[in-house]
Amino acid sequence: MSAAAAPARSRLRFLLAVLVSVGAGGWFVSGVQWTELAARLGDVRPAWVAGAVLILLGEFVLRAARWRVLLRPIGPPARLADLFAAQVIGAAANTLFPLRAGEVAKPLVAARRTGLPFASILATAVLERVFDLFGLLFVLLLMVISLPASAGAEGELVTNLKLYGGLFGLAALVGLGLITAVVARDSVLRAFVFTQLGRLPMAVRRPILRIFDAFILGFQVVRDPAALGKAALLSIWLWVNGAIAIALLFVALGVELPFGAACFTAVAIALTVVLPQAPGFLGVFQVAMEKTMVLWGQDLATAQGFAILFWAVSFLPVTAVGILSMMQEGLTAAALDQAAWPVQAPADALPPRTTSE
Repeated sequence: MSAAAAPARSRLRFLLAVLVSVGAGGWFVSGVQWTELAARLGDVRPAWVAGAVLILLGEFVLRAARWRVLLRPIGPPARLADLFAAQVIGAAANTLFPLRAGEVAKPLVAARRTGLPFASILATAVLERVFDLFGLLFVLLLMVISLPASAGAEGELVTNLKLYGGLFGLAALVGLGLITAVVARDSVLRAFVFTQLGRLPMAVRRPILRIFDAFILGFQVVRDPAALGKAALLSIWLWVNGAIAIALLFVALGVELPFGAACFTAVAIALTVVLPQAPGFLGVFQVAMEKTMVLWGQDLATAQGFAILFWAVSFLPVTAVGILSMMQEGLTAAALDQAAWPVQAPADALPPRTTSE
């Protein structure tokens, strides 16, 4: 793909995402029963909402702790506070900017905070997704255990999710197996890459190989079974954490649903947020949550109230913390937006830090 074509394709994807969000948002708003919705939200119990907010913010502490485990073979132990800042800045960027910009902004901030190679940190982001699949699989298993397959109207969907759970588990095992194979044969793979670059001048070949070596270094944690086990346990913890937060929101709205329904909702929203949509996760998120709650037998006003409340709890607090971290980091929104899709070298993608530790 040419350099000129890449921005054009990015703009096309962004336009498609906006159209999807606008369409879904219009559909959601057109069905809102405003009087009933206002009454439903007026009965929300704030203490339970606050508990859900704290739990969901705590998820980013768990993500930072897991990331610290994955980064341990790369260099000196990273500070949990540095990784937490990178996590919440990445989450805020995903909400504020298009095309999941936080997926690049997060490792950029972490590289600047820790001094570790950007390529190595980027490799650990791949490992994070593999471990997220393990956590998602565990939540699916909790749902299957706690709900009978014939449970009402959602019985067929629960049965189908057993199949999806197996696919998630298989994908996680395949992903970890491929990464392990890459690490085990890294010298062979490096020789292959070196051969493929043989026609390039050494001045060009050398920096490419440095990036390759740094990326492979980010996978070295797979050589440590104890670290893998710890990362897996943290993954399970943070995904169960999300289901608990959803269960608290059920209580906040006075909804009587089993914990299995909270697990189901956690899986549904995990699948929803990967769909193309505009910044802010507006539209698609609300429609998905409304349909999920209706599936569990809730009336329309309750379903819409949960969709709005869950969106607010999921994105507003962490985005606020992320913006605060950006300010403490000396970053502006414009600088982070530009850095998320850097043309320059990753080390130069962000401006120098202006704060002192």
